[in-house]
Amino acid sequence: MTDSFFAESNSRLVCHLLANAKVELIKSSVENPSLDAEWILAYVLQTGRLNLPLLSDRKLSESEIEHLACLIRRRASREPLQYVLGNSLFADLDLKVDQRVLIPRPETEDLLTRIVSLTNYSPNRIMDLGTGSGALALGLALAFPAAEVLAVDKSSAALALAMENAIRNKLEDRVKFLLSDWFDSVEGSFDLIVSNPPYLNEKEWRECDPEVRDFEPKQALVSHQQDSAADLKRILNIALSKLRKGGALFLETGETHHSMLVEQASSIGYVSPIAMTDIRSRPRFFSARRAD
Repeated sequence: MTDSFFAESNSRLVCHLLANAKVELIKSSVENPSLDAEWILAYVLQTGRLNLPLLSDRKLSESEIEHLACLIRRRASREPLQYVLGNSLFADLDLKVDQRVLIPRPETEDLLTRIVSLTNYSPNRIMDLGTGSGALALGLALAFPAAEVLAVDKSSAALALAMENAIRNKLEDRVKFLLSDWFDSVEGSFDLIVSNPPYLNEKEWRECDPEVRDFEPKQALVSHQQDSAADLKRILNIALSKLRKGGALFLETGETHHSMLVEQASSIGYVSPIAMTDIRSRPRFFSARRAD
Protein backbone atom coordinates (compact mmCIF):
# COMPACT_ATOMS: atom_id res chain seq x y z
CA MET A 1 0.00 0.00 0.00
CA THR A 2 2.88 2.40 0.72
CA ASP A 3 3.97 2.08 -2.93
CA SER A 4 0.59 3.39 -4.10
CA PHE A 5 1.20 6.60 -2.17
CA PHE A 6 4.48 7.12 -4.08
CA ALA A 7 3.18 6.07 -7.47
CA GLU A 8 3.13 9.58 -8.96
CA SER A 9 4.69 12.85 -7.91
CA ASN A 10 1.29 14.44 -7.33
CA SER A 11 0.37 11.61 -4.98
CA ARG A 12 2.27 13.52 -2.32
CA LEU A 13 -0.55 16.07 -2.24
CA VAL A 14 -3.04 15.97 0.61
CA CYS A 15 -6.01 15.70 -1.75
CA HIS A 16 -4.59 12.68 -3.61
CA LEU A 17 -3.32 10.90 -0.52
CA LEU A 18 -6.67 11.32 1.17
CA ALA A 19 -8.44 9.84 -1.84
CA ASN A 20 -6.02 6.87 -1.88
CA ALA A 21 -6.49 6.32 1.84
CA LYS A 22 -10.27 6.28 1.49
CA VAL A 23 -10.05 3.66 -1.26
CA GLU A 24 -7.90 1.42 0.92
CA LEU A 25 -10.41 1.60 3.76
CA ILE A 26 -13.36 0.99 1.43
CA LYS A 27 -11.64 -2.20 0.19
CA SER A 28 -11.45 -3.40 3.80
CA SER A 29 -15.16 -2.72 4.48
CA VAL A 30 -14.39 -0.16 7.21
CA GLU A 31 -17.68 1.34 8.37
CA ASN A 32 -16.81 5.02 7.90
CA PRO A 33 -13.93 5.01 5.41
CA SER A 34 -14.01 8.69 4.43
CA LEU A 35 -14.28 9.99 7.97
CA ASP A 36 -11.64 7.60 9.32
CA ALA A 37 -9.20 8.50 6.53
CA GLU A 38 -9.69 12.19 7.35
CA TRP A 39 -9.08 11.65 11.06
CA ILE A 40 -5.91 9.68 10.35
CA LEU A 41 -4.50 12.21 7.89
CA ALA A 42 -5.32 15.07 10.26
CA TYR A 43 -3.48 13.18 13.01
CA VAL A 44 -0.39 12.76 10.81
CA LEU A 45 -0.45 16.45 9.92
CA GLN A 46 -1.18 17.49 13.54
CA THR A 47 -4.11 19.63 12.43
CA GLY A 48 -7.88 19.67 12.80
CA ARG A 49 -9.88 17.42 10.49
CA LEU A 50 -11.89 20.40 9.23
CA ASN A 51 -8.66 22.10 8.14
CA LEU A 52 -7.89 19.42 5.54
CA PRO A 53 -9.67 21.20 2.63
CA LEU A 54 -7.46 24.23 3.25
CA LEU A 55 -4.37 22.00 2.96
CA SER A 56 -5.42 20.07 -0.16
CA ASP A 57 -2.42 21.26 -2.21
CA ARG A 58 0.15 20.69 0.49
CA LYS A 59 2.84 18.09 -0.24
CA LEU A 60 3.68 15.58 2.45
CA SER A 61 7.23 14.56 3.24
CA GLU A 62 8.34 10.96 2.77
CA SER A 63 8.25 10.38 6.52
CA GLU A 64 4.71 11.79 6.74
CA ILE A 65 3.56 9.56 3.87
CA GLU A 66 5.12 6.50 5.48
CA HIS A 67 3.43 7.36 8.78
CA LEU A 68 0.10 7.81 7.00
CA ALA A 69 0.51 4.51 5.16
CA CYS A 70 1.29 2.69 8.42
CA LEU A 71 -1.80 4.05 10.16
CA ILE A 72 -4.10 3.42 7.20
CA ARG A 73 -2.77 -0.14 7.01
CA ARG A 74 -3.63 -0.64 10.68
CA ARG A 75 -7.15 0.70 10.20
CA ALA A 76 -7.59 -1.39 7.05
CA SER A 77 -6.80 -4.46 9.20
CA ARG A 78 -9.91 -3.39 11.15
CA GLU A 79 -7.96 -2.19 14.16
CA PRO A 80 -10.27 0.36 15.84
CA LEU A 81 -9.66 3.99 14.91
CA GLN A 82 -9.24 4.91 18.59
CA TYR A 83 -6.37 2.44 18.95
CA VAL A 84 -4.80 3.69 15.72
CA LEU A 85 -4.93 7.30 16.94
CA GLY A 86 -4.25 6.39 20.58
CA ASN A 87 -7.08 8.31 22.19
CA SER A 88 -10.83 8.45 22.72
CA LEU A 89 -12.98 11.41 23.72
CA PHE A 90 -15.42 10.61 26.52
CA ALA A 91 -17.63 13.27 28.10
CA ASP A 92 -15.16 16.07 28.89
CA LEU A 93 -12.19 13.71 29.02
CA ASP A 94 -9.43 12.93 26.54
CA LEU A 95 -8.50 9.32 27.24
CA LYS A 96 -5.49 7.38 26.05
CA VAL A 97 -6.62 3.95 24.83
CA ASP A 98 -4.85 0.87 23.51
CA GLN A 99 -5.42 -2.87 23.51
CA ARG A 100 -5.11 -3.04 27.30
CA VAL A 101 -8.64 -1.65 27.67
CA LEU A 102 -12.03 -1.42 26.02
CA ILE A 103 -12.73 1.69 24.00
CA PRO A 104 -15.30 3.78 25.92
CA ARG A 105 -18.65 3.53 24.14
CA PRO A 106 -21.32 6.21 23.61
CA GLU A 107 -23.58 3.95 25.67
CA THR A 108 -21.21 4.21 28.63
CA GLU A 109 -21.14 7.97 28.27
CA ASP A 110 -24.95 7.79 28.33
CA LEU A 111 -24.69 5.75 31.55
CA LEU A 112 -22.49 8.44 33.08
CA THR A 113 -25.11 11.05 32.22
CA ARG A 114 -27.87 8.90 33.77
CA ILE A 115 -25.87 8.37 36.96
CA VAL A 116 -25.30 12.09 37.41
CA SER A 117 -28.91 13.05 36.65
CA LEU A 118 -30.40 10.34 38.89
CA THR A 119 -28.08 10.86 41.86
CA ASN A 120 -30.03 13.46 43.82
CA TYR A 121 -27.48 13.65 46.64
CA SER A 122 -23.79 14.46 46.89
CA PRO A 123 -21.89 11.16 47.18
CA ASN A 124 -18.87 11.28 49.46
CA ARG A 125 -17.33 8.01 48.26
CA ILE A 126 -17.68 6.45 44.80
CA MET A 127 -16.34 3.18 43.39
CA ASP A 128 -15.95 2.16 39.74
CA LEU A 129 -15.53 -1.61 39.45
CA GLY A 130 -13.61 -2.80 36.38
CA THR A 131 -12.49 0.71 35.54
CA GLY A 132 -10.57 -0.15 32.35
CA SER A 133 -9.49 3.16 30.81
CA GLY A 134 -10.86 4.98 33.85
CA ALA A 135 -13.68 6.57 31.85
CA LEU A 136 -16.45 6.25 34.44
CA ALA A 137 -14.24 6.89 37.46
CA LEU A 138 -12.74 10.05 35.95
CA GLY A 139 -16.08 11.22 34.61
CA LEU A 140 -17.64 10.86 38.05
CA ALA A 141 -14.69 12.67 39.63
CA LEU A 142 -15.46 15.61 37.33
CA ALA A 143 -19.19 15.44 38.02
CA PHE A 144 -18.85 15.17 41.81
CA PRO A 145 -15.79 17.28 42.72
CA ALA A 146 -16.21 16.78 46.47
CA ALA A 147 -16.26 12.98 46.24
CA GLU A 148 -13.47 10.49 46.83
CA VAL A 149 -13.37 8.11 43.86
CA LEU A 150 -11.90 4.60 43.89
CA ALA A 151 -11.13 2.93 40.55
CA VAL A 152 -10.81 -0.86 40.75
CA ASP A 153 -9.55 -3.35 38.17
CA LYS A 154 -8.06 -6.84 38.30
CA SER A 155 -5.79 -6.07 35.33
CA SER A 156 -2.60 -4.30 36.36
CA ALA A 157 -2.10 -3.26 32.72
CA ALA A 158 -5.52 -1.62 32.55
CA LEU A 159 -5.00 0.04 35.91
CA ALA A 160 -1.68 1.51 34.74
CA LEU A 161 -3.42 3.04 31.74
CA ALA A 162 -6.24 4.41 33.91
CA MET A 163 -3.61 6.09 36.09
CA GLU A 164 -2.07 7.64 32.98
CA ASN A 165 -5.49 8.98 32.06
CA ALA A 166 -5.96 10.50 35.50
CA ILE A 167 -2.71 12.41 35.02
CA ARG A 168 -3.59 13.26 31.42
CA ASN A 169 -6.84 14.86 32.63
CA LYS A 170 -5.36 16.45 35.77
CA LEU A 171 -7.42 14.24 38.08
CA GLU A 172 -4.60 12.26 39.71
CA ASP A 173 -5.36 13.86 43.10
CA ARG A 174 -9.05 12.99 42.86
CA VAL A 175 -9.00 9.29 42.06
CA LYS A 176 -7.36 6.37 43.87
CA PHE A 177 -6.59 3.09 42.11
CA LEU A 178 -6.82 -0.44 43.49
CA LEU A 179 -5.77 -3.77 41.98
CA SER A 180 -8.55 -6.17 42.92
CA ASP A 181 -10.74 -8.92 41.46
CA TRP A 182 -14.03 -7.07 41.88
CA PHE A 183 -14.57 -6.56 45.64
CA ASP A 184 -11.85 -8.92 46.91
CA SER A 185 -9.46 -6.21 48.18
CA VAL A 186 -12.00 -3.40 48.61
CA GLU A 187 -12.44 -1.93 52.08
CA GLY A 188 -15.06 0.41 53.47
CA SER A 189 -18.46 1.48 52.19
CA PHE A 190 -19.66 3.71 49.36
CA ASP A 191 -22.47 6.07 48.47
CA LEU A 192 -22.29 5.11 44.80
CA ILE A 193 -20.99 1.97 43.06
CA VAL A 194 -20.85 1.76 39.27
CA SER A 195 -19.66 -0.94 36.89
CA ASN A 196 -19.54 -1.88 33.22
CA PRO A 197 -18.57 -5.55 33.64
CA PRO A 198 -18.21 -8.30 31.02
CA TYR A 199 -21.69 -9.38 29.93
CA LEU A 200 -21.32 -11.17 26.58
CA ASN A 201 -21.31 -14.92 26.04
CA GLU A 202 -18.98 -16.69 23.61
CA LYS A 203 -21.53 -16.71 20.78
CA GLU A 204 -22.21 -12.99 21.12
CA TRP A 205 -18.48 -12.26 21.17
CA ARG A 206 -17.85 -14.31 18.02
CA GLU A 207 -20.57 -12.31 16.25
CA CYS A 208 -18.97 -8.96 17.10
CA ASP A 209 -17.32 -6.82 14.42
CA PRO A 210 -13.61 -7.54 13.80
CA GLU A 211 -12.72 -4.26 15.54
CA VAL A 212 -14.13 -5.69 18.76
CA ARG A 213 -13.46 -9.41 18.41
CA ASP A 214 -9.90 -9.21 17.09
CA PHE A 215 -8.52 -6.23 19.00
CA GLU A 216 -10.36 -5.36 22.22
CA PRO A 217 -9.53 -7.38 25.38
CA LYS A 218 -11.82 -10.41 25.47
CA GLN A 219 -11.69 -10.64 29.28
CA ALA A 220 -13.37 -7.23 29.49
CA LEU A 221 -16.21 -8.36 27.22
CA VAL A 222 -16.94 -12.00 28.03
CA SER A 223 -17.67 -13.41 31.46
CA HIS A 224 -15.19 -16.17 32.31
CA GLN A 225 -18.13 -18.40 33.16
CA GLN A 226 -20.69 -19.78 30.69
CA ASP A 227 -23.36 -17.57 32.20
CA SER A 228 -23.00 -14.14 30.57
CA ALA A 229 -24.62 -12.58 33.65
CA ALA A 230 -22.18 -14.18 36.13
CA ASP A 231 -20.23 -10.99 36.83
CA LEU A 232 -23.40 -8.90 37.02
CA LYS A 233 -24.85 -11.30 39.60
CA ARG A 234 -21.63 -11.30 41.64
CA ILE A 235 -21.51 -7.52 41.73
CA LEU A 236 -25.21 -7.23 42.57
CA ASN A 237 -24.91 -9.71 45.45
CA ILE A 238 -21.87 -8.18 47.10
CA ALA A 239 -22.51 -4.51 46.41
CA LEU A 240 -25.44 -4.37 48.81
CA SER A 241 -23.10 -4.94 51.76
CA LYS A 242 -20.71 -2.27 50.42
CA LEU A 243 -23.32 0.43 49.94
CA ARG A 244 -24.10 2.95 52.65
CA LYS A 245 -27.76 3.47 53.54
CA GLY A 246 -29.50 5.13 50.62
CA GLY A 247 -26.53 4.43 48.34
CA ALA A 248 -27.04 3.40 44.72
CA LEU A 249 -25.65 0.79 42.34
CA PHE A 250 -25.53 1.43 38.58
CA LEU A 251 -24.65 -1.26 36.02
CA GLU A 252 -24.23 -1.46 32.26
CA THR A 253 -25.77 -4.77 31.19
CA GLY A 254 -26.50 -7.11 28.33
CA GLU A 255 -29.83 -6.82 26.57
CA THR A 256 -31.28 -10.02 28.08
CA HIS A 257 -30.37 -9.44 31.72
CA HIS A 258 -32.88 -6.92 33.02
CA SER A 259 -35.68 -9.14 34.29
CA MET A 260 -33.20 -11.35 36.13
CA LEU A 261 -31.45 -8.36 37.72
CA VAL A 262 -34.71 -6.75 38.85
CA GLU A 263 -35.93 -10.03 40.36
CA GLN A 264 -32.64 -10.79 42.10
CA ALA A 265 -32.21 -7.26 43.41
CA SER A 266 -35.68 -7.29 44.95
CA SER A 267 -35.14 -10.73 46.49
CA ILE A 268 -31.92 -9.79 48.33
CA GLY A 269 -33.09 -6.47 49.75
CA TYR A 270 -32.46 -3.67 47.25
CA VAL A 271 -35.17 -1.07 46.79
CA SER A 272 -36.29 0.73 43.62
CA PRO A 273 -34.64 -1.55 41.04
CA ILE A 274 -34.89 0.14 37.66
CA ALA A 275 -34.13 -1.18 34.16
CA MET A 276 -33.34 1.48 31.57
CA THR A 277 -32.80 1.63 27.81
CA ASP A 278 -29.81 3.29 26.15
CA ILE A 279 -29.58 5.96 23.44
CA ARG A 280 -30.61 3.35 20.86
CA SER A 281 -33.59 2.20 22.93
CA ARG A 282 -31.93 -1.11 23.81
CA PRO A 283 -32.11 -2.61 27.34
CA ARG A 284 -28.73 -1.53 28.68
CA PHE A 285 -28.67 0.00 32.19
CA PHE A 286 -29.78 -1.09 35.64
CA SER A 287 -29.88 0.68 38.98
CA ALA A 288 -30.98 -0.16 42.51
CA ARG A 289 -30.59 1.36 45.96
CA ARG A 290 -29.92 0.20 49.46
CA ALA A 291 -32.77 1.18 51.76
CA ASP A 292 -32.34 4.34 53.92
